[in-house]
Amino acid sequence: MLRDVFGAIQYKGKGTFLAGGAGVTPFISILRSLEMQNDLVKNALIFANKAEKDIFLRDEFENLLGRNYVNVLSEENIAKYAHGHIDENFMRSTISDYSQYFYVCGPPEMTDNVVEDLKKLGAADDRIIIEDYN
Repeated sequence: MLRDVFGAIQYKGKGTFLAGGAGVTPFISILRSLEMQNDLVKNALIFANKAEKDIFLRDEFENLLGRNYVNVLSEENIAKYAHGHIDENFMRSTISDYSQYFYVCGPPEMTDNVVEDLKKLGAADDRIIIEDYN
């Protein structure tokens, strides 16, 4: 079954993109557009997957973002990747600025938990942009 392309998320300014699995999809065009505008500085991507084989566009994201690209694996523990989930403890150890924008897309439970944890860490509601994951 074919469906319309989803995604109405809009880039509002420098920030961190938090994606779970296919939730990275709406961020691809934003990051590519920022690269074309030479405006990727101070943007980051944290990309959560179950296993290394699930990571896609790894080389492109590494080229675009360098050290500002982090992979998190929940089911495999591989030295070159973070292990666990994008949760409060992980974000506390990875993110230092909670006044920036946060773009969140992933499975509903992941998105809800990430948004709740971002708020606990001091992110303002108007700085958290959520994309529906259908």
